[in-house]
Amino acid sequence: MRKKTPRAICLDILNQIEGAGFHLDCLLTDSFKRYRFLTALDRAFLTELTYGVIRWRGKLDWVIRHFSKIPLEKIESGPLNILRLGLYQILFLTRTPASAAVNESVELAKRIRGKGGAGFVNAVLRSSLRQKDEIHYPDLAEEPVLHLSVNQSHPLWLVQRWLKELGIEETIKICLFNNRIAPQTLRTNTLKTNREDLIEKLRQKELSSYPAPYSEEGIVLQHPLPTSDLPFFQQGLYIIQDEASQLVTSMLDPKPGEKILDACAAPGGKTTHVAQKMGNQGEIYALDLSKGKLGLIEEIAQRLGVKIVKTIRGDAAQPLPVPQGMKFNRILVDVPCSGFGTLRKNPDLKWRRGEEDIKRLSGLQASILKNLSNYLTEGGFLIYSTCTVFHEENEDVVEKFLEEHPEFRLDRMDQVRSKKYHPFIQTGYFKTFPPKNEMDGFFVARMVKNIGR
Repeated sequence: MRKKTPRAICLDILNQIEGAGFHLDCLLTDSFKRYRFLTALDRAFLTELTYGVIRWRGKLDWVIRHFSKIPLEKIESGPLNILRLGLYQILFLTRTPASAAVNESVELAKRIRGKGGAGFVNAVLRSSLRQKDEIHYPDLAEEPVLHLSVNQSHPLWLVQRWLKELGIEETIKICLFNNRIAPQTLRTNTLKTNREDLIEKLRQKELSSYPAPYSEEGIVLQHPLPTSDLPFFQQGLYIIQDEASQLVTSMLDPKPGEKILDACAAPGGKTTHVAQKMGNQGEIYALDLSKGKLGLIEEIAQRLGVKIVKTIRGDAAQPLPVPQGMKFNRILVDVPCSGFGTLRKNPDLKWRRGEEDIKRLSGLQASILKNLSNYLTEGGFLIYSTCTVFHEENEDVVEKFLEEHPEFRLDRMDQVRSKKYHPFIQTGYFKTFPPKNEMDGFFVARMVKNIGR
């Protein structure tokens, strides 16, 4: 039996990503495990193809509309994804021969739709190849929303929103930022090593890296690698975690010996970071609704040598399965969110989520925050965190909570955290959006429960 090529595997992933609940990084990881015959170059090519097609889907679809005699909405998902895959190689991958892109795409179409499907794919791709310099794109001056939506491959509603809230220059910067490949950032596991020693170990493996500018444990790799190719990963010397995500724990500021709740804790990056900051002294309760996700937390904790985490299964919006009267010194409320601060790493979110999701999630977030606030000690800290950029999920949720709970007040982080974090603190909130310093877009609010209320 013929081994699957990276293009064929990419097509499988593109077809799967259409279904709800499938995440791009998980599908890629599963493919690496399943197709172990793939070389390092194959894996890199597969990653480039998959992320590239999804990242630039809006622009690719504009070109397909230009050359297809069949309306885009009537093209079946299989042939449509083949066209996207072929076009991405033609328009974006200068080192890939256009003939190879067309021929491989036609072969893929033959396997799923026979000669008829192959003829359609062949016609569209060859027309685009011959006339790619003649494609008309919307003009920025005349149609700024449509221009940015097509040329920068972002949904129309999202571009409209950012233009209204931030203006055209900032919107262009954000779209450009979202279409760049994110740096690979590690978080040193200080329970086993320190940042300087880990950078030296990586150098000895011919991996160039440098300290992240804000996170004390962060390391940025200059040339990202698949997780399976990274040295010292299984030894638990680090995990992969964006610098903005690492800084959330700095805003929590946990202390050794405390009892801390990490709500919505999976996959465990922040949970284990909290344990590091506590020097493995104290108690951390990691809450999640999914038994499988709790298993991931336990797995990463074991790999990193974290010994103070207790996983509990429960719904963060409902009474918790903990002993009656249990209170925590600090609670990290890292709520489910739309994730639009992570579009560089999760470009599929652009196409899978819309404005209706923002409203739905903001209601859930408010319920979670209200419920968990009941488990905080007097004088304790409640940290609300998202990886999204919309005020409905961020400031609006916090401000409504504070109005309804006068026993809490916003703890202004510019007064309690180091000056190096001040560039990210706006009106008392920690925000890494609009994009700064190659970090994902995160939001953090730190609240304190007044004593005696």
